[in-house]
Amino acid sequence: MTIIAHLGDKLASLISISAPAARGLIKLAIKDEFGPFRQHPQINFEEYKSILENSLRKRLKNLNVPDVNNAINQMLDELTLKQSLITMEAL
Repeated sequence: MTIIAHLGDKLASLISISAPAARGLIKLAIKDEFGPFRQHPQINFEEYKSILENSLRKRLKNLNVPDVNNAINQMLDELTLKQSLITMEAL
């Protein structure tokens, strides 16, 4: 399982949307942060953290998701717990 899939599943459960839609939001947040040419395996832990704290937070606020701060904090916790997935993607 990739980190995008895992985080997408977590986000989907937090904000009650489908997993594909949640993965799409994360991928769009990556494009917001780094542009269209950055590949997922090239993104490190700190960059994912920045994506969640900045671009994804902004997207969720624009969608009027309730309690965005709680959702982002839980996503950051999940990212920290599953950071080994980032390393495995890079191999």
